[in-house]
Amino acid sequence: TFFIIILFVVLIDLIIFIMDKFTQDFPYITTIVTIFLVVISCSYILIKYFSKYLYVIANEQIVFYMVIGKRKFETLRIDLQNLVDIKPYKNKSKKSKTNPDYKFIFDGTEDSIYIGRYKNGEDINSFLFSPNEKILKKLKRSEK
Repeated sequence: TFFIIILFVVLIDLIIFIMDKFTQDFPYITTIVTIFLVVISCSYILIKYFSKYLYVIANEQIVFYMVIGKRKFETLRIDLQNLVDIKPYKNKSKKSKTNPDYKFIFDGTEDSIYIGRYKNGEDINSFLFSPNEKILKKLKRSEK
């Protein structure tokens, strides 16, 4: 995290240095670009490193929230009846057509990560999540 923050600071400083050479006639452009870059950098750092996810099962739905500080942002809502399946992300058996090798990047240990599929109209969408045992048992029961 510290390296990423330092990298953002150095990149923003480099961009300001380069823009100062070309914006002698319009000095406010550098200020606007700097503010924009700082906002983007801070947003990225907050979302990437300081957010957690909350999974809630209520009213025959599973709701996914991204939690940053005290605020919750709903990211996904799935009716349990539309849930197709939930499988471990890291399968212990060998690859086959029914057991694909997923190419996802996910922070954390692979053993606690699951991939779920659900119907969305005519499509079937996927999601990655790391549920606790209680949520996982409820979801497995609703799958059947």
